[in-house]
Amino acid sequence: MMFRTMLIAAALLAVAPVAAQAEDGVKFSPAYELCLDKPDNGNTYGMLKCGDAEMAFQDARLNKAYKADMADLAEGPVAKAALLKSQRAWIAFRDADCATVRALSGGTIAPIYVQNCYLEHTARRAQALEDLLKP
Repeated sequence: MMFRTMLIAAALLAVAPVAAQAEDGVKFSPAYELCLDKPDNGNTYGMLKCGDAEMAFQDARLNKAYKADMADLAEGPVAKAALLKSQRAWIAFRDADCATVRALSGGTIAPIYVQNCYLEHTARRAQALEDLLKP
């Protein structure tokens, strides 16, 4: 039972709500922090609403970077196939990782932890794709 409690604590700490840029360099939009700072959003509904808007922003950022990388790959079909494979693997990992957070979470705060899991993974991947072909 102690091991399960430690797993839950570790999972929840890993996806705790973050500011516009987390210590590990995860970049969020300035609008996200402003949204979270509004007094009306100091509850679960408000936090999830802010998170939904940020998720849409980060998802668009990720898709833009992915499409740009695919368009810029000079190495041709082999490199493009590798990027596609890595993107599919990342999606599977993200979904499995956040499913673990969902399974370990409970109560009314669980949706926030799960949303933050998806949000942090997506923001990190967007940054990785933006940096992929930088000189």
